[in-house]
Formats: sequence, structure tokens, C-alpha cells
Amino acid sequence: MKRLPADYWFVGLCLAWLLPGLVGHAPWKGPDAETFAQLLAAREQGDWLFPSGLGAPHLPPLYLWLTHALSVLLSPVLALHDAARLTSGALVGVSIGLVALTARTLYGNKAAWPAVLALIGCMGLLVPAHENNPYTAQLAAISLFVYGLARMLSQPLRGGGLAGVGLAALFLSGAWLSALGLALALLLLPVLVPSWRTSARVGGSWFALTAAFALCGVWLMSVHTHYPERLANWWQYAALGQSVFGMGEKSRYNPLYFLEALAWFAWPAWLLAGWAVYRLRREGWDSVRLWLPLGVFAVAFVALSLHAGPEQLQTIILLPALALLAGAGLGELKRGAANALLWFSLMAFSFFALVFWVYWAAFDLGWPEQLARRLAKLGMESRGLRPPALTLGLLLTLAWIAWLGWLKRQPRSPQRPVLVWSVGVTFVWGLLLALFMRPLDARLSHVQVGKEIRAHAEGANCVAAPGLDALYLQLLAYHSGLELRADDGLPCDWLLLAQKDRKPVNAGAGWVKRWEGGLPGEKNVRFWLYRHED
Repeated sequence: MKRLPADYWFVGLCLAWLLPGLVGHAPWKGPDAETFAQLLAAREQGDWLFPSGLGAPHLPPLYLWLTHALSVLLSPVLALHDAARLTSGALVGVSIGLVALTARTLYGNKAAWPAVLALIGCMGLLVPAHENNPYTAQLAAISLFVYGLARMLSQPLRGGGLAGVGLAALFLSGAWLSALGLALALLLLPVLVPSWRTSARVGGSWFALTAAFALCGVWLMSVHTHYPERLANWWQYAALGQSVFGMGEKSRYNPLYFLEALAWFAWPAWLLAGWAVYRLRREGWDSVRLWLPLGVFAVAFVALSLHAGPEQLQTIILLPALALLAGAGLGELKRGAANALLWFSLMAFSFFALVFWVYWAAFDLGWPEQLARRLAKLGMESRGLRPPALTLGLLLTLAWIAWLGWLKRQPRSPQRPVLVWSVGVTFVWGLLLALFMRPLDARLSHVQVGKEIRAHAEGANCVAAPGLDALYLQLLAYHSGLELRADDGLPCDWLLLAQKDRKPVNAGAGWVKRWEGGLPGEKNVRFWLYRHED
């Protein structure tokens, strides 16, 4: 039997890491639900040039455009939330391909897959890649920019065009400070790097800057023409206001925040990247193999460090450069360090698998009893044995054990440690979804609350929801299929009130309570449904 080329196995691994969890569940609490609520608000508003979202332009336009386009394209086949979530998967998939191409351009064919394995092995990328998350647009944008720089070495104009589109995409995906910093760095490249002082490469740099400014300028001028006040508010509060140069809350400013976040977010890529920098320093700081990813990382890191209110998810913009360096340094990793990473990977993911099976036993079998009671308090009460989840979980666990046995018989290779890590990440993610997809969906989504509201207010023309948080308003309207109105002055026979932090709720005279409930395991937020009766 003819063996499949190694490339097919790596592509299969990337798909196994990327596809599970993209569809088949409602938006979960956190960025997944928040981003989807923003999309629902934009669809309701019907203006895609620069929608105001839930009262403010939280979602960057590029991600919003892509999400809307993909959701419209796939709406006949998939639910809206599943189609929208595929945008993040597509953007991460594009990033993976661009990182592979960049590593191949800079370091040769042997570095392509190690760089990809380092990227998908980053702990902080796993969850954002499988949820509605606008930061995935920044990941794809900076990956395109770095690939454009690498292509400029041999094809200055074509590479400059790609880099320019990447810069514009970075700006339109919300990372305007990083885009500005990289544009300035591109302008200064001939001064900083002697090998860039050729007419072709300087021309490519100017072409990249021209393309980026033209694309961003078209959007800015269009927004200024139609929504000058909205653009001014965005610049003051959402852009400049979140940096140390604007009106952000300076008490939250921590210039070392992202250095601390990288410790777990980019593990183990940062460790391998550090080793690569140490080894490549022998080639000199003028070496493109060293300064290109390291320079992009440094500029993006400085730009992120100027944010007054940082978020860990912003660290995602640093991952492509670290993955490239990790792929370059993996081939020269010392045997002792390689074995340490390999054994740590084996023990860590085997331990996670054991923990997941213990939780499965508590949820499905009610043992250990103390853990089962704890899960019940969290809104995950056992409903008996689930044969499909058990079967799929066993198959994945057996596949992991069989793969480890196969790997033991293979000759040693430099990419083995990061391969074991990436396969381990894929395995535990798949096992988590196999054993707990449905319980997590019930625990973390707003579906059950929406269904209960619909069941008690079926046939209602509208439901008034004064003072209800915009996030809950959009999600509960989506899951219930009812028209939930904010305080717009229009009369409704039904009233939905929310209680936060256990504060008392008073509907007033003439309202009769028909239902009371909340999210599973959530005690701080409760909902009351009333009907007006004369």
C-alpha cells in the first residue's frame, strides 16, 4: 500500500485541530456571544459601512463585513451563529497557510510545517479560533503582511502589494496602532537594514505603503462623508481613547502586560522562538531570517504595549512572528530540551485526558458523588449515560494511545516535540467536545432561557424589555424568536425584566408574573417575565 505524503498528514492534523467546535452549538458566554450579539445588532441596523453595533462601534469593519458575507452565503445550510463562527475558522485557516508559505520562503521547505505546528500549538489560539472572535482578523492580516515582506525579497512589487493589503486589513480589523507602527518600520527599513537598500525593494516598500493608505483612505473618506460624528466618536473613544495617547484609563496601563500574557498565550512557541533568536544571531542582525519576524514581533509588541486597557486576546497578533522563529529554531534544538518538551507534552495531555474522563464519570455516572454535586451546582446536572459521547470519547482516546505507539517506532526528528504538543492539543480539544459539547452548550449559551421565554409568551406581538442589557436583548430575541423591544415608548402586553447582583425587581401595578428563570448555574442574573392584565 502506497504511503501518503507527509503533507497530507499535516493538513489532516490542521483540519482536525480547526474544524471541531466551529459548528453545532449556540454562542457561548464570553467573546463568542458578545461578538455574535454585535453582528445581530449590525444586521438589525442594516448599515454595513460603519455600523454602530450595540451603541458603539465595537466590532472592526473588516471582521463584520466578512462575517456578514459568510453568514449570508451559508445561511441556507447552517444556522446563523454557526455560519458566522466559520469566519473565525476561515481566517485562522488562512493564517496557517500564510505562515507555512512565509516559513518556506524564508527558511526552506523543512521549516514550513514546524512553523505551522508551533502556531496551532499556541495555547491562547485554541479557543479564539473556534468562536466568533474579531481578533482572528488581526491574525490573518498580520500573517499576510509578513508574507508580503518575505515575497518582497524576490518579487518586490508583488510582495509590496500583499504587504500593503495586509497593512490595510490590519487597520480595518481594529489594530490601527500596530498598522501605523509597521508602516513606519517599513518606511525606515532602508535606513535600518543595509540589504534593503536596493531600488527594487525600496520601490516595493513605497508601493506597499501607497496601497495601504489608499485602501484605508477610501474607507475613512466614505465614513467621513456619511457619518462624520460616528467617525469622530470612534477615533476619540474606540481608537485614540484606548491608547496611552488618548483618554484611556491610565490606571490600567501596564507596559509589561503582554510580556506576562505571552508566558501562557504563546506557549510553547515563545520558548522555541527564543532559542531561534539565540542561534540565528550568528548570522548577524542584518540577516533577513532573523530581523524580519523578530522586527515584526518587536514593532507589534511595542504597539500593543501602548494600549491603556489591554486584553489578553490582543496577544494573538504576535503569534505568526513567534511561530516563524519557532519553526526556524526547531531544527537546531538541543536533544535534552527536545526530550523535555516531548515528555512534558505526553504527561500534560495524558493528565488532561484523565481529568476529562473523571468529569465524564461524575456527569454521566454520578461518581465521584462530590464532583457530581459540584457540577450540578454549576448547572450541569447529570441525566444518565450518553452512549454517543462515550463511544466518541473512547475512539479518540484509543486513537491517541495508538498514535503514541506508532510515534515510538519512528526515527527521531527535530519536529517531534512540537508535533507531539500539537497533536496533544488537538486530542484534548476533541475529547472535551466529544464528552461535553451538549452539557457545555446548555451551560454556557442563552438557548434555554430563550426557549422558556418563548414557551410562556408564545403568540406575543412584542415583549418590552426596558433597561435590559443590549447583549441579553439581542441574544434572547434571537433564541426566542420574539420581538424584544428596549425602552422605545411603544406599548407591549408582555414585560421582561432582569435582576443583576440580586437587586429587587418591581414591575408595577397591573403586571402578573408568568415566569422566572436564569442561565444554568448563574446566580447573579435572573429574568422575570410579566403579562399585563387589566
